[in-house]
Amino acid sequence: MIVNIPKQSINQLKKALENFKINDAIELCTNEAQTRKFLIEPFFNFLSYISSDLIPEFNADFGERVSQKIDYAILLNKKETILIEAKKYNSKLSDKEAGQLNGYFSNTKNSRIAVLTNGIEYRFYSDILQQNVIDAKPFFVFSLINYSDRDLETLIKFDKRYIVVSEIIKTAQECVFVEDFEAALLKELIAPSKDLLKIIHRNMNFKTKFNEDTQGKMIKLINSALLKSLYEKKVIDEANSNTGGIITTESEIQAYHTIRTLLIQNKKIPSQRIFFKDFKNFFNISIDESPKKLICKLVFTDSK
Repeated sequence: MIVNIPKQSINQLKKALENFKINDAIELCTNEAQTRKFLIEPFFNFLSYISSDLIPEFNADFGERVSQKIDYAILLNKKETILIEAKKYNSKLSDKEAGQLNGYFSNTKNSRIAVLTNGIEYRFYSDILQQNVIDAKPFFVFSLINYSDRDLETLIKFDKRYIVVSEIIKTAQECVFVEDFEAALLKELIAPSKDLLKIIHRNMNFKTKFNEDTQGKMIKLINSALLKSLYEKKVIDEANSNTGGIITTESEIQAYHTIRTLLIQNKKIPSQRIFFKDFKNFFNISIDESPKKLICKLVFTDSK
């Protein structure tokens, strides 16, 4: 079941987070209990959960196993369970803490989502790769001090009014698939296999024998400079296919990459938040694809 989330709800969540006096809350957090009270519980309040929804010291056990208590659990429709493991503010969230969370997760029926948090960072896990075992990496991470509009669009899906676990699991599956694809592709690009080289060679118009010399030449060609060039061609191709006849030029792409690099290096803005949009008479660069976060409007004298 797909739920249509009103844009107004996303804006309300954004406003609530912006109005949250996080620095005041942090000053009060000297231990785990205070972290729960002043950071974690308010976070879930923003997602429409009230105090009675957060079950403290939840028994994460079944059968004859020894009882294990996790910090919080949220019961959805008295069937599905979200587990929440809390750590003291500023604690480093490591594999050790994730392993502890997995112990609770594997002993809890009807749980597909688990959260590990230190009050600022919220790591959302599921069991995509192996049933009843949380994946090594979270499928979504939200930070109270560094988030984008896209992060908010994902976070609102966990809101009590809109949450559909099956849909979130689909999102998690997609994240795992994309991550595995990127890892496999990177592995091939760093050390191209003979099978990959053979496929590329077969599609080349310039025909040569597929021998060790040819393979060696091809491997040398697969470098960062070539990949950057291909990436820029791909960006232009995608931009031109989605702009209704507006042609994005190489000059515009070069300007985008220059400004993007400056924003990353000098303003510490994550690269995935920087976007461009081409128009007939100008070229915009913005943050989070938001008109309200416009960085610059470029006008090129060259005709498009």
